[in-house]
Amino acid sequence: MAIESFPAGLASNTENTTSAPWYTQVSRGLVPGCSIVNIYGYQNALPSGSNVFYPVWENTTAYTYPASATTMLLWSSSASDTNVSVLIQGLDASYNTLSETLVLTNGTTGVSTVNSYLRINSIQTTGSVNAVGTINLGNAGKTIQYAEITAGNGKSQMMVYTVPNGYTFYLMRSNAWSSLVGNVAANYANYRVYTATSTGLVAVVLQAPFTSNYSTMRVAPRPYLQKTDIQWQAAGNPNGTFSVGIGVEGVLIANTAT
Repeated sequence: MAIESFPAGLASNTENTTSAPWYTQVSRGLVPGCSIVNIYGYQNALPSGSNVFYPVWENTTAYTYPASATTMLLWSSSASDTNVSVLIQGLDASYNTLSETLVLTNGTTGVSTVNSYLRINSIQTTGSVNAVGTINLGNAGKTIQYAEITAGNGKSQMMVYTVPNGYTFYLMRSNAWSSLVGNVAANYANYRVYTATSTGLVAVVLQAPFTSNYSTMRVAPRPYLQKTDIQWQAAGNPNGTFSVGIGVEGVLIANTAT
């Protein structure tokens, strides 16, 4: 059996991996105090109403934050989910990062978290067992929902994020997509970035109408300070419900990083 040979240097890599771009090194976990943050949200039936903004997440409602750090209940819409592992990522009473992996063992009844959370940034199934039903994380009475994993998705898809204590989130890119194409009067969506500080100071950072796509790439990343609640929201289309997805990318950098 003949083995083909290539001209010298044709298939060789002459660059060391340490010369890769800075963002690549952050993604590899090789830059101390820095990590890439990608947040994605989707809603397939956002209600009509040009002045009613909702965060883009699994529900067509406003998002309710816990009033104080509390234990939460993890449950499923299916009694068949009796061995589903879920990674919960959030913040404690001081806005410090906090996480745990909880095994849902009893489906619709639910299992309580070990930790007390003030904020939830994401939940995701792990291990080797896929959930049959929709996974929910909420209060003990199941009347308030803090995160959800739609059946088949494996990860929460919510544009709700709180910057941890001791860090600044630098937003580099944001994109929004909708099912609207502007083919009739007022058939468009509105994009909005909403923030609130830990002291309750609210700011609408940006508002923009769009039809099928909104995109921005920042030359200088926009900083969001520690303990800031951020919601990427959408509203619009008085002609009926519509679907919308939003994705943002940025870098979380420790305030002590050099």
